[in-house]
Amino acid sequence: MAGAVAVAMHRQRAMEQREARKQFMEDQLRMNRYFTKYDKTNEGTLNKDELRALLKDLNDGKEVSEDEFAWVMETADRSQTGDLSFGELKIAVCTFKTYQRSKPFIDSVMLKYDEHKTGRLEFGDLKKMLKDISGGVEPSDVAVADVLERFGTKAKAKLTLASGGAETAKDVQEDGIPTVQTVHAISYWYTHPKAVNDDEEGLERAASNKDQVAAAGKPGSVCGGCCVS
Repeated sequence: MAGAVAVAMHRQRAMEQREARKQFMEDQLRMNRYFTKYDKTNEGTLNKDELRALLKDLNDGKEVSEDEFAWVMETADRSQTGDLSFGELKIAVCTFKTYQRSKPFIDSVMLKYDEHKTGRLEFGDLKKMLKDISGGVEPSDVAVADVLERFGTKAKAKLTLASGGAETAKDVQEDGIPTVQTVHAISYWYTHPKAVNDDEEGLERAASNKDQVAAAGKPGSVCGGCCVS
């Protein structure tokens, strides 16, 4: 009996390894096709214009936003040369496709909380969202500013002490959290429970919302199947 189980497990592992190798080869071929099609300068890298063209095609012919492009470029350009190598292109494609899977969830968040329809969660928008996902427990201004500092754009949030010694957030200069950082900001909030008051009922309700973030798409290993069209 034990021998039969061992044989079955060995066969299962062998099958998984074959599938992994097959997926790897398919990813490699796909990246080769991308390079052949979009490397117009034949330099062995993709410049920003070439990457934009690729992302547009991956986005059903629609131009990606400046925030989306900048985020993909920043994530993938590990060498910080301004161009993407073959390996960096794999990161870019995987990053963008993972983001696309998260887009329905992100759009629902922006629809509800982006009060001024700027495409970014400003301080007040973010505070409302964090309160809702914390089960109605209102976060402090300092905690909200911390999230903005980590995931917002432009200047970092400036924290100061208001009169009377109460901490507050002042002179927050961000445009806000762009759509591409929404899921990351929510995930960060969940992993820092001290950011909200220790209200057991509120935290219990907030925990139930974690499934929504998980369903929005989890960042995984680079091109571990995420590049599949």
